[in-house]
Amino acid sequence: MCLEAEDAKRIYPKEYTTWREDPSNFCVDGVYPLQKLWGTAHEAWEEILLTPGEHFLVVTHKSILRALICTVLGLGPERFRSVDIHNGGLCVFKFNKEGEAMLQSLNMTAHMYTDHVYHY
Repeated sequence: MCLEAEDAKRIYPKEYTTWREDPSNFCVDGVYPLQKLWGTAHEAWEEILLTPGEHFLVVTHKSILRALICTVLGLGPERFRSVDIHNGGLCVFKFNKEGEAMLQSLNMTAHMYTDHVYHY
């Protein structure tokens, strides 16, 4: 079941407020989705850093990209909303000799504009 924000706010006011104001403590049926997402992001970085090659592309959805960015910057799930990502935005990472990811560019969206019109 997919709810619009206003419906979720009306039907599940406590859960909605927690999701918006304290997402790292949002819980559904005993599961903390953001804490689980952070675990997935850590696992993804391990895979990425073990992948041979100089360049690679990772395509994700918005929430996992936020988690990837936050985890590489050392931010916990309580900082989930501190990074704003747009659908279609590009993020670029470079890696130092120790294999540590460094955020080079965040949320580049210029490629989605032509003639001053945003295409999404």
